[in-house]
Amino acid sequence: MDIALYGGSFDPPHLGHVHVVTAALDKLDIERLIIVPAFVNPFKTGTHAPAALRLSWLREIFKDEDRVEVSDFETSQNRPVRSIETVKHFCGLYDKIYFIIGADNLASLKKWHRYEELDKLVTWVVATRDKIEIGQNYIQLDVRQAISSTQLRKEMTDEHLPSEVAAAITGYYPKKQLEENHARSH
Repeated sequence: MDIALYGGSFDPPHLGHVHVVTAALDKLDIERLIIVPAFVNPFKTGTHAPAALRLSWLREIFKDEDRVEVSDFETSQNRPVRSIETVKHFCGLYDKIYFIIGADNLASLKKWHRYEELDKLVTWVVATRDKIEIGQNYIQLDVRQAISSTQLRKEMTDEHLPSEVAAAITGYYPKKQLEENHARSH
């Protein structure tokens, strides 16, 4: 069985993520796409929404999509998990693994932990972003969503959010921001 893994912080999950999943299901010859939200991205210091909440939002968004599974492999570790570890976890279970990343990751990809080993285990799939050039040695997913989780946290509107979780997300982040600002000022 061939699968695709799509990891990330999903902090918050937005329509750009949904479009990546839809494009991958259309373009790749896979039986299953597994979304793997990070507990904490190894390149970041923390998250805004806790892992369990991001996991539940993703499960709600994709609950009606038979070919999509949302895995708690990384969130259940309660620590940053490197991509090689996640890929090795799924390696023994599937024949071929496509690994989906955003084009914004290409500049640092070769610096990823045990990149050479990871490169031998997966077929890279790169979602377009910010007009970043994607080399010919990658499968390209055309995703026309100019939005990022960082942008959304700054300007919280529901226009870029999946309807299934829009109210929960727009209710969570502004409240969280207020709490963080209050804590900093005391």
